[in-house]
Amino acid sequence: MTELLRVENLCKYFPVEQGVLTSRIGRKVHAVDDVSFSINAGETLGLVGESGCGKSTTGRCVMRLLEPTSGTITFDGRDVGSMKRTALKAFRRDVQIIFQDPYASLNPRMTIGEIVWEPLLVHGIGDREERRNRVKELLEVVGLNPEHINRYPHEFSGGQRQRIGIARALALQPKLIVCDEPVSALDVSIQAQVVNLLDELQDTFGLTYLFIAHDLSVIRHISDRVAVMYLGKIVEMGDWRGLYDEPHHPYTQSLLSAVPVPDPVKQRTRERIILQGDVPSPIDPPSGCRFHTRCPIAQFPKCAEEEPPLAEVAPDHRAACHFAKPFPINLQGGSADAG
Repeated sequence: MTELLRVENLCKYFPVEQGVLTSRIGRKVHAVDDVSFSINAGETLGLVGESGCGKSTTGRCVMRLLEPTSGTITFDGRDVGSMKRTALKAFRRDVQIIFQDPYASLNPRMTIGEIVWEPLLVHGIGDREERRNRVKELLEVVGLNPEHINRYPHEFSGGQRQRIGIARALALQPKLIVCDEPVSALDVSIQAQVVNLLDELQDTFGLTYLFIAHDLSVIRHISDRVAVMYLGKIVEMGDWRGLYDEPHHPYTQSLLSAVPVPDPVKQRTRERIILQGDVPSPIDPPSGCRFHTRCPIAQFPKCAEEEPPLAEVAPDHRAACHFAKPFPINLQGGSADAG
């Protein structure tokens, strides 16, 4: 497969300004810290982790909505960081984003027709009639009535608004779409519809997705490979089946052990991994392995002093843990310690 996107040693730090009572000069939030991954054309990479771990910041850096502190981003063989105005505008046609909140991401003063054709207008594609026809076609593709082109966002439900956002992302026929938690603000009954729509669109248009979410079941449904983030770093990465069936990193194991299963009898027999303590502050992250303060298998002083590399633990499966071992998990119920 052809590699479309490569991210190497990506870092994004946000400075913390001096407070009234405390001096914080020179301190910074380590939102994304030395993250590397690649995505092949036509593939979906799921980026999963709890709130505040740096998922959305990573996606925005990929699009250059945020300027990275350091690291390189290569898209289709081109260095994104060195792009100037003309090249960056062309890059915007190839990379689009679906935002998390369908209520906040649509301009309430614009009709949905104006919202969807705005990218076409900015890039000078087609005349007025051609743009209108393209918008109607896109609305039909995402399951909306093209006759509603003159309605405003407040006249639609949350799921319909997210479909409008998807239509806008498709307008320029992009190669890569960053899906920034596109279903987390929707009702559970609507989430499946939107995820299935994205799946169908990928098959129809040959799209590539960076799919950001905190819901493991959604990630499992749509992703070819999965990367798990914790406190600004990727701690485990692999194809979805290997990662879900035999996670090696203790953090991934704890996440998957918390996924409920529909059978109450099997649910009661499953082994839960309960993490102790709170997530450390990204302003002052722990030394060594960032997970060692909550890790049930941490060994000192090694885990507190040495940062583990993201090393291969199985074919096409990497984990950042000094003592990584498989922990088979059956998401249909039951789990067993591999030790």
